[in-house]
Amino acid sequence: MANQANAYGFRPVRMSGSGPSTNGQTQYLIANGSGTAIFQGDPVQMTANGVINVANGVSDVVVGVFNGCEYVDVNTRKPVFTNYFPANTSSYDGIIKAFVIDDPNQLFEVQAVGAFANTDIGATANLVYTAGLTHSGTSQAAVNAETFGNSANNSVKIIGLTGDPENQDTSSNNCSVVIKWNKHLYSANTAGI
Repeated sequence: MANQANAYGFRPVRMSGSGPSTNGQTQYLIANGSGTAIFQGDPVQMTANGVINVANGVSDVVVGVFNGCEYVDVNTRKPVFTNYFPANTSSYDGIIKAFVIDDPNQLFEVQAVGAFANTDIGATANLVYTAGLTHSGTSQAAVNAETFGNSANNSVKIIGLTGDPENQDTSSNNCSVVIKWNKHLYSANTAGI
């Protein structure tokens, strides 16, 4: 049966070593009025000015996966909690809090766009970034199966298949795979901001 071609971003599944996952999150900041939308499940990076933004490039070092935000609506002056950050949103108090799943040992499931074979387990790959869906607030980020290889500079390392019966047909494109971040800000041998 063919896999569903429906990228859904990065979803936490468990910790490295099959330890229980708490899906723990850390609070970061988004620049007030930032022009880039960030969707639930998007990989994010830390910028030089201390805020997060979408990590969508080959050279980006990921700090984690975005899981929602909080800000104060400029018109109603009431707090807003949402699973995605709409581009150009400002907070009445100038503070937009982002919640990021940032443990470097957290494993995620994600769709591998393109062909996958069991021999790709242990390989590294880069991201494929498409802006998420505003009606649901969810990411459409994925990994690029065409970049499977052994480069230490690739974004993720493939751990295995997810076990999702709807998306584990290795004879078809778009398998769902389990990954660990290969270039994570809090891992060994990565440079600071």
